[in-house]
Amino acid sequence: MKKNIVSILWSFVLLCTASCSQNEDDGTPFFPDNAGGLNVAANMSTEQVIPLITRSADFSDVSADDFYIKILNGKGEVAKEFASLTAMRDEGLPVILPTGNYTAFASSFKPDGVAVSKNPYFEVEGESHPFVIEEKRTTQVTLKCVYESLGVELALSEQFQELLETESENYDYKVNVSNGEASYEFSKDEMNPAYFLKGCDELVVRVTMKMGGRDYPERVWRITNQGNAPKTGEYYIIRLDAGDQPETVSLRSALME
Repeated sequence: MKKNIVSILWSFVLLCTASCSQNEDDGTPFFPDNAGGLNVAANMSTEQVIPLITRSADFSDVSADDFYIKILNGKGEVAKEFASLTAMRDEGLPVILPTGNYTAFASSFKPDGVAVSKNPYFEVEGESHPFVIEEKRTTQVTLKCVYESLGVELALSEQFQELLETESENYDYKVNVSNGEASYEFSKDEMNPAYFLKGCDELVVRVTMKMGGRDYPERVWRITNQGNAPKTGEYYIIRLDAGDQPETVSLRSALME
């Protein structure tokens, strides 16, 4: 049994201002010829309003200072790359670049090769941000990063939680969630939310249970957003309920705003 309730996403903001300004260091040229500089100043909003759920809305441990930064030149080649905004600052600002057209990319972690993560994924809005480096000028870039993962959390009913605590040897579960490209398994030892980096036609949820000391066959649920394909920017709560009989196992999902 499954049910989707309410929908939407969260946003995460990495703010700066965009402008160009002349160097004013005692009249001495700061940049070599045919070059300019890039500054990125970051300010992060952590205000998230998520009805009925607080833990998943808490991004206080995510800092814009830790965001991965990549600068591409006009040919799409990597001109500069930094493990974090802090590393970019430590190398020294402004970043010296040849004059020309560029795009900036920022994300909460480097996404290469990552299909699902225990950490929420935020990415610069629009996938990249264009800017221009002018000769002997410093450019400050505005980056706005938004929540770009498909979050899934497992919640247990009070009834089932009590059985797990009072009769741990007789009750157990595993819940495997897949978006078709990657999967994530919840268990008694692993209850952290999962964050898929791609959407899907449907989330496939496979549940195996041990109840009353007996192992029961796998059951499969397929979850959508009221018939619509799950996509990045959404967060699903899967609620698992089970009693002392296998037929009492139920699953429902809520897409929380």
